Amino acid sequence: MQKKMLALLSVLILASLVISACGTPATAPAATEAPAATEAPAATEAPAGEAVTLKVYLLDYTPDTIAWLKSDINPAFEAAHPGVTVEITEGSWSGWDTTFSGFFAAGEGPDIINLGSEMNTLYGESLADMDPYLGEGAWDEITNFGPALENAKYDGKLRGLPIFTAPRYVFCRTDLMEASGWTTGAPQNFAQWTEFASTASTIDPATNSLTQQALVPVDAGSMADWQWWLLVYYSLGGELYKADGTPNFDSPEAVAATQFLFDMRQATYGDAANAVGSLPTGQGSVIDVDDATGKDNGAVCLAHSGWAAPAFDRPIWENVSIEPFYGDPENFPNSKPVVLAFNDWLAVADYSANKELAAEWLKMAFSKEANNKWNETMGLIPARNDSQYGYVTDSPQLQREAELASQYGVGFAGIKEAAKLSTIMQDALGKLITEELTPEEVIAKIQEEYTAALAE
Repeated sequence: MQKKMLALLSVLILASLVISACGTPATAPAATEAPAATEAPAATEAPAGEAVTLKVYLLDYTPDTIAWLKSDINPAFEAAHPGVTVEITEGSWSGWDTTFSGFFAAGEGPDIINLGSEMNTLYGESLADMDPYLGEGAWDEITNFGPALENAKYDGKLRGLPIFTAPRYVFCRTDLMEASGWTTGAPQNFAQWTEFASTASTIDPATNSLTQQALVPVDAGSMADWQWWLLVYYSLGGELYKADGTPNFDSPEAVAATQFLFDMRQATYGDAANAVGSLPTGQGSVIDVDDATGKDNGAVCLAHSGWAAPAFDRPIWENVSIEPFYGDPENFPNSKPVVLAFNDWLAVADYSANKELAAEWLKMAFSKEANNKWNETMGLIPARNDSQYGYVTDSPQLQREAELASQYGVGFAGIKEAAKLSTIMQDALGKLITEELTPEEVIAKIQEEYTAALAE
């Protein structure tokens, strides 16, 4: 996920996040019916003594992650399973849809595949039912996983295990807020946010460009990224689907979320005909200081994951607060503080002939100690609750993030045809900021096109 997010940052280490990769999985090969959780799994392994290569395809890692897996986890696993070799392929979030669709269309490829938060519904039918190996009654340690475990399920069955939780927070430079005359902390409703956007954004008249941006939400330039929209929508108590499973974009919450994105864009950049230029690109997080120039990178607040925030050892943290996004309780009583959580995970392909071996590798790589170490290499919050110690509790920032994630986390899983939805939403939101469509027209367009996409 780390690489996925970084690839999508442009101004704030973010431009066009996230994550909005497009792709439609190829039709999965017919799945063999999985054994019931109460039965012993059918034998899927190669005969004893026969050489087997367990293939693991990773996207969420750092060089330290790979070095640790190769020095600690894989040798221990191979020693415990004579004749087995673990092969790790280091993939990229660039072009993930084509790569994954190729695996499933061919019915062969890695046994274990690194998937994103939204991909349980996208590829669920092509993934193995791992309840007989990892579910309750099969592996006692499964109870130690927190809410992130839902991201690793499809049709109520485990398909793998979550690596981390990486929520979106609101990071604010308290010193810049006060210097702008804003002394009440992070805004906690829509009216405060739009007032703050006007108050704390500054423009250089000589260049007609921003020198300070009150809020950078995922995509700094457009301020209309689809995942930013989702966070705002969920904070109002919005639901993506109605009781009958059809899209729920024709709802008051959807209109309000879209209007808010439009209002924030205009309060920051002005209208489409007179929009000012965006912030210049600096080094490091947009809420940090550029070491080369000694100047602030320009953002007062940042709505994004910890990947886009300053490194924890940066001195700027003395002036940075971490909050959820609070919604608009004055106008929507069901509003709630939200951090939109991404929980990337490792899934087992249904075509794998090594499902039981894959489960055993996952158990070793996701033990209490190993889940802690894996996430330490990336600076993220472990998916296992009992793995949130050491570097997590030693860091005031991570400890605060973990507490907010536990209290206010809303998962990114369960989105039907996520790649199609992201494309539909980005197109419609693009027409919002150019003022080709009104907020109401944007929502009508998304509702119509997404309904049609789900019916295909």
